[in-house]
Amino acid sequence: MYVYLKIKRLKRLIYSLFFICRLKEFGRNVRFRSVKEFKGGDCISIGDNTYFSNDLYMTVWKSFTPTIEKKQSFCPELRIGSNCNFGAYNHITCINKICIGNGVLTGKWVTITDNNHGCFDIEELQKKPMERELTSKGAVVIKDNVWIGDKVTILGGITIGKGAIVAANSVVTKDIPDYSMVAGIPARVIRKVKL
Repeated sequence: MYVYLKIKRLKRLIYSLFFICRLKEFGRNVRFRSVKEFKGGDCISIGDNTYFSNDLYMTVWKSFTPTIEKKQSFCPELRIGSNCNFGAYNHITCINKICIGNGVLTGKWVTITDNNHGCFDIEELQKKPMERELTSKGAVVIKDNVWIGDKVTILGGITIGKGAIVAANSVVTKDIPDYSMVAGIPARVIRKVKL
């Protein structure tokens, strides 16, 4: 049994090293359990003791070609702090900037995105979604010690304050103050710690 566990640990370490060596910067003890899609590693920095669970999608797009005639270029940055733990089936996608602080915990099926396919106007809506240019409303900043529940979606141009709790199934479209709890679609503050 002991030998089996050692072999299993060694396999996980080798698997993680395959992705770690593709990162721009990485700390000690970064672990990937299993990855479904991985792009733009040279734009990704990860701190110490950060763990990614099963079936991670981490896509940082330096370019996108919506049509043969058009090609978009981006200068994206994805920074993840130390001591973070990401649940299974998380999807992190970036064309602009996503900064995730230290000590962040996510549940399963969490989406963190700073981009969309197109704008909400008649010209864009008449195109197929994959033919629309990628747009960003701005960076996503998730500060230290944030807890993000299962099936949460975090959209571009927002900041989640220190120690905040985002309830399961929420869609975050606006900034969240430090030390508050939010829930709903769109997410709204339902409780706040008095300092």
